[in-house]
Amino acid sequence: MKAQPMFSEPNKPWHQLKNGKISIDAAINLLVDREGHLALDSIDSEVSARFLNQVACHSVLPPVIPLLLWRNCYYLGSPVVLAPDEVKQLSDRIGTAIEIISISEKSYRSWFLKQNLRADSIDPTGIKNPLTGLVEQEDISEVTEMHIAMASDQKERIRVIISNALRNRASDIHLEPTGDGLRVRYRIDGILRDVIKLPIEISRKVVVSLKVMCNMDIAESRRPQDGRIGEIYTSGSSDEKLSLDMRVSTLPCVGGEKVVIRLLPQENPFSDIEDLGFSEKPLEIYKRWLHQPQGMIIFTGPTGSGKTSTLYTSLQTVATEKVNVVTVEDPVEYVLPDITQTQVHEAAGMTFAAGLRAILRQDPDIIMVGEIRDAETAETAVRAALTGHLVLTTMHTNDAVSAIPRLKDIGPDPGLISDALLGVVAQRLVRKVCPHCAESHTPTAEELNILGINLEQANSAKWRKGKGCSKCFHTGYLGREAIIELLEADDMVKHFIYEGSMTQLHQYLSAKNFNSFRDSAIEKVTQGITTVEELQRVLPYSALHSKFATTKAVNSTNPASTSKGFDQAFKAS
Repeated sequence: MKAQPMFSEPNKPWHQLKNGKISIDAAINLLVDREGHLALDSIDSEVSARFLNQVACHSVLPPVIPLLLWRNCYYLGSPVVLAPDEVKQLSDRIGTAIEIISISEKSYRSWFLKQNLRADSIDPTGIKNPLTGLVEQEDISEVTEMHIAMASDQKERIRVIISNALRNRASDIHLEPTGDGLRVRYRIDGILRDVIKLPIEISRKVVVSLKVMCNMDIAESRRPQDGRIGEIYTSGSSDEKLSLDMRVSTLPCVGGEKVVIRLLPQENPFSDIEDLGFSEKPLEIYKRWLHQPQGMIIFTGPTGSGKTSTLYTSLQTVATEKVNVVTVEDPVEYVLPDITQTQVHEAAGMTFAAGLRAILRQDPDIIMVGEIRDAETAETAVRAALTGHLVLTTMHTNDAVSAIPRLKDIGPDPGLISDALLGVVAQRLVRKVCPHCAESHTPTAEELNILGINLEQANSAKWRKGKGCSKCFHTGYLGREAIIELLEADDMVKHFIYEGSMTQLHQYLSAKNFNSFRDSAIEKVTQGITTVEELQRVLPYSALHSKFATTKAVNSTNPASTSKGFDQAFKAS
């Protein structure tokens, strides 16, 4: 194949050397400093192209970088000491003399990445070190900066930012205008991380290009706008194509417009309900709910707590050829097989309530309502659960118990709620201890006090903490898992929903030892899955320190006596 013509830039050292403006020693000093660090931007592309065209098989090349060509001699940078016979063999192959200039390993690695990384690849397995052959976690900032420098236009820069976010398991991208440029941050495992700051001269151009990709009004920067992007990315070396749907939101702020991109791969990342994070006993209860012919299951938690993943995985579990599963969502985040999914479009009159009413005329067996927001939706969902349908839906509350007064406040009759409800699943996502740098950890008195357990109950031999490594971005955590609170609507719970108080319900659940956040948290820590610090970051203070949790700890030695009292009260009523 004929090589494309390459043209030197006048400010590159080789161009200045050819024009007699500097000496060969001066040109080398411009390219390589005393510590062996290479000025990658100063390497002339024509020199590299000429050298590589003269080598038939690039795979047999030693680790070298073509720096200069002067008087029939190639000056090559290398991070290793080459044997004289290697140098002679290479010289004979290309027909010129060769001089080796010592450079740092980091410089060679950076050059190699720049030559071989594909901007649209989202292979999450890491990057192979060209010198050791070992797979390493990439430096997000370094790789992103390299790719952006290679991008030819603003759209290509945006694709680089998105693909690098996907490769590093990011769920969101934040583009924030500042006084000196556009700050780019990725949310990885629930934590925002600085990646790069784009120069101020291209900041506005990047935002405008992103708005064009979303079909937003680029002339309007004084009000928030929402849009979507659909893109195809390459998954690793297999060249497998991955469809990606992105929700984009802009917000006017001081200095310009802030943009947040929610990354939504159109394949559910969970394939098995066993992988969600349920403990053994709660999982059995939850599976029993999913196989009920009718009733309502509520999923609750703040934004980003994993409700959608749990919901979709549950739907995949029950979606067989024998049942008709229909959803109404805002938006449809994952496209699931064998399920009819509908999108809310309020401007066209397609609200949750309207969609749910239409679904009831579609002969459904299982219905998923994306969120209960108003009285009409709540009333229709509850009545659907009472008329022979299994209904799954979400709400935003701090814990499982709080979903009950919230639902009652929205409007449905408490008697209907008590009859329809199967249970409530509340959850949070905690980061898991990195398996690559985990070390044994002895629990402190303060940590035991936070959990409300003693040293004998702590199973201290399994406590772990991550010291930080390249694979976890030196945080000590890698990946996330759900902490789940499960409230089963038994006869007593239904009774308190209908005519009792929330205080009575809390006391009953504490005496019953229901599957609370506290129980799940203690199990995750004592099994070495996460840490107390991570629990404090994610869980509400009340989950570990409320008076009902304390009551539960006291009653746990003999829960039967307290529970018996509630049973007697229930029978008397």
